[in-house]
Amino acid sequence: MRKREDETYEAWCKRVEMYEHGCALQRIAEGAPIDTVLDEMSRRIMQKLLHPLYDEIRKSSNTSYDAVASRKEYEEKYLKDHVPVADHVEGQLFDKRD
Repeated sequence: MRKREDETYEAWCKRVEMYEHGCALQRIAEGAPIDTVLDEMSRRIMQKLLHPLYDEIRKSSNTSYDAVASRKEYEEKYLKDHVPVADHVEGQLFDKRD
C-alpha cells in the first residue's frame, strides 16, 4: 500500500491500519486462529509503517564505507608488528600421555 503524494503520513498510517484490520477480520472469519492472525497483523502494520522511515534514513545517510579498504587499513596500522602471544598457555603441556 503506497502513500499517496498528497497524503500525510498520519492519514496513510490510518489507511494501513484499516486495511490490515479488514484482512485480519477476513482471516478470522475463514477460521484462522485469532492469536496467529493478530500477531501477523501487528507485524505487517509495523513493517509498513516503518518502511518509509527506513527509506528516509537510508537516503539521508551518505556513507561510502568500504569494508575491504577499512580492514586493510586496520591491518596495516595495528597488526603489522603485532605477534599474538598466548600467555595463558605458556608452560603447559598440550599432549599429556600417561
